[in-house]
Amino acid sequence: MRNSKLLFILFILHLAWPSFGPKALAQNDSHNALYGKIVKEIRVKGARFTDTDIITREMASKVGQPYLKENAERDYARIDRLDIFSQLSIQPIQEQGGVVLEIEVKEIFPYLPFFSYQVTDENGFAGGPGFQSVNLARRDIFFTGAARFGGATNIVLFVENPWFAGNHLGYTLEVLQRERFNELDQFNEISTELSLRISSFIGEYGRIGGRFGFLSVKSDSSGRTLSADNRDNLPTFGFFIGYDSRDLWSNPHTGWWNEIDIAKSGGFLGADNDYWTLNLDIRRYIPIIEKHTLALFSLTTLSTGDVGDEISPVEDFHIGGTNSVRGWDVGARGGGKNQFINTAEYRVTLMRPKLLSLFGLTADVGLQVAAFGDLGVVWNDSDQFDTDNFIGGYGVGLRFLVPFVNMFRFDIGFGEPGESFRVHIGAFEKPVAQRFRVR
Repeated sequence: MRNSKLLFILFILHLAWPSFGPKALAQNDSHNALYGKIVKEIRVKGARFTDTDIITREMASKVGQPYLKENAERDYARIDRLDIFSQLSIQPIQEQGGVVLEIEVKEIFPYLPFFSYQVTDENGFAGGPGFQSVNLARRDIFFTGAARFGGATNIVLFVENPWFAGNHLGYTLEVLQRERFNELDQFNEISTELSLRISSFIGEYGRIGGRFGFLSVKSDSSGRTLSADNRDNLPTFGFFIGYDSRDLWSNPHTGWWNEIDIAKSGGFLGADNDYWTLNLDIRRYIPIIEKHTLALFSLTTLSTGDVGDEISPVEDFHIGGTNSVRGWDVGARGGGKNQFINTAEYRVTLMRPKLLSLFGLTADVGLQVAAFGDLGVVWNDSDQFDTDNFIGGYGVGLRFLVPFVNMFRFDIGFGEPGESFRVHIGAFEKPVAQRFRVR
């Protein structure tokens, strides 16, 4: 257990370290002479499937205003955040005593029928037909519909509109119908889940919003739900505030992503459960040298109530597996209403995202290698939050930087006593996946 304690101490020390390394994208020296001149025009080239105002509204640089270095840095990061372009360049040109900004993009093809698949520690492989759009109606709306069969049956609908009004007032909506064997709680599960999240910007880096969720779970076994009829209806209403200073959304090298989320489940909403939850999610990216990044993630979830009384047994936490503590079997530790999961990853970019074209379709694809360490604990009573109850794992892996899910992970982890190693396959960056992992 000494190694786990040492990893924990090092993790806390890393969070306290000041950032070092380059602070922003390097600027061409030839641009310096243009700073301070008035922006006369913004020209967009290559946008066949995107309304140009979707691009220009993101920009800090505006027609009629001075062209500033800090705005130039923000322009690239903001347009990259749209995640609909496989290639992007912004070139300032001096014309008639002012500056013309030429933006050239290559778009990811907006509509794609595809084979949808999912690999989970609990239920293995499931796959089936799907349809996806990264740029629905030319407005940067992300849409996915899919049906997957195999280890579990999932029918999923996901819509994200990042800006439909106000200051980046946007929403995400997900509807999921699932039939599977719940490996962690040992019953055949039929569940329906709905999640709605509405958020807006506060200044450059602040985020604020609310969320509503509803989960209906039916069990074929007694004692797996709060209700006597073996079906729990579990609504949740929450509020969150966050901070996002990442240099790039698609492949961050420096910056923070932090969020505090407070939610009420059941209670006055009228349901089977009744408790409060606090989530503290901290993500930090520290540049070491070019192409080398130290990524640190910490997730803390604290809940009131007791499992089996106010908290449904299907809502408790289990750790171990691809999206929590790698090197351990899924659900190696579980049955807790609170969780504390920490990760340190040292990433080396072997290939920055590069443009690939096939049959007229374009996408940017990159590759990283990573060494990682995970440390976590779940608990109910305060005396269970003890370093002897922590589990830790470590290993190495590959990070495929791809469109749609941002990152596909292949990891080999070590840690569980008596086991040589475990293979973990996951989509999305780990701190993203561990927030919505199946419990």
